Amino acid sequence: MRDLAELQSAMTEAVLSGDAASLAGELTLPSADSVRRFAIFRNNTFLSLTRHLAAVFPVTARVGDERFFRYAAFEFVKAYPPREPLLSSYGSALPRFLAKFPACRSGPILPEMASLEWAVHSALTAAENSPLAPCVLAKLGHSAPNLRLMLQPSLHFTVSRWPLLPLWQGTHAEDRLLDRRIMRTAIFRSGDRVRFAELSSSRFAFWRSLARRKQLECAAARALARDPMFDLVDEILALFRAGLVIAVEDSH
Repeated sequence: MRDLAELQSAMTEAVLSGDAASLAGELTLPSADSVRRFAIFRNNTFLSLTRHLAAVFPVTARVGDERFFRYAAFEFVKAYPPREPLLSSYGSALPRFLAKFPACRSGPILPEMASLEWAVHSALTAAENSPLAPCVLAKLGHSAPNLRLMLQPSLHFTVSRWPLLPLWQGTHAEDRLLDRRIMRTAIFRSGDRVRFAELSSSRFAFWRSLARRKQLECAAARALARDPMFDLVDEILALFRAGLVIAVEDSH
């Protein structure tokens, strides 16, 4: 007789593959068809996970056609089943999956829209800390280059080859073609709302470097490499005014 861990592993494999042969000796019900009950359980599992994905990626589902999305979600669940009991964390791999999914070759914006929607979902489910007031800047002094500005955990970034935000917001008709251009977007939580900021190449480099816990000097150098006119003081003030700075740490 298999132990619980082995049985759980076999059950997971059977649900994903649809083949319950390995559970033949385990599925026994005195007054019911165990194979039929297993099929119902499997269908309900895929249905609930597909509904979760459709709730997290509603625009991706709508733009790509909901029937196609259900098909893609089914294949995604088989390839990337949940690995933890927290359902809100499930779906992070869908953008990468869609980027490699052969059926998405005719819809290249779908993986990028999925990336935007996952960033929105991540921002809404992240913690929001109390921001620091801009007056903290006066205390930085000469140690500023060695400092790290700690940013809100809800801050996420996307880079797309099309301006997808108007499409996500519903201000761009879905039957109209998008003009192709690089769009760098910061997404972060503000109370119960999600805020968006389209970033220049230099600001994107600066914000993302800080979000990756780089020193202020390093983040500024990356921004200046993209724009020699990058104004460090104004950019730091912009972060404080957006409520994104939650702490200042000395890296020494």
